Amino acid sequence: MIEKNSLKNFRSFFLIFSLSIWASVTFAVPEDGWGLLVDIGQLKVVNENTGTEYQESQVFGGQIDYQFAFGESFSFLLFATENMNEGSLPNNTEYEYYKAGIIAAELRFWLGPLYFAIHGGQYYLTWIESLSSYSGINWSGGNGFGLGLEGESGWSLGLYSENSEKIEFKNFPDQRVEGNRIIIGYRWY
Repeated sequence: MIEKNSLKNFRSFFLIFSLSIWASVTFAVPEDGWGLLVDIGQLKVVNENTGTEYQESQVFGGQIDYQFAFGESFSFLLFATENMNEGSLPNNTEYEYYKAGIIAAELRFWLGPLYFAIHGGQYYLTWIESLSSYSGINWSGGNGFGLGLEGESGWSLGLYSENSEKIEFKNFPDQRVEGNRIIIGYRWY
């Protein structure tokens, strides 16, 4: 019952937030500026060979970016995002958390306040035992696409799908990072 109510409240919040952005940006066009966003989605770790997911919880993440506008229809964005989740590897109980992130470049096509985005870059993954002990950071290429709203007020809302290539580890199974992210934030013009 609690899960149903929280999902219903989240949907209501999402709808109200989207409508407030849409109402404030009827004539919005992309602008140059820094953006700071909260990531409420997830970057899951998946076994490359079996498809087994190692994620056990969802934790918020963050994103910082800078957007360069090219007229009224296109913009170019450089961004970095990271989130940390609880997870476990089979036959290895010492690592209880992982960090996954993306450093990428994105191209956006704008239709008023609505944008369609595609990006590519480097995805990274590290398994964490404690604050002073982790598996090392392993990298791979990857890409993603998204759909979002950004208004003249600076508020932004986006939904993204991510998929990395294989990330190779010495002592762990090969993995990849994938998932859907919802980002909510603000851009300073």
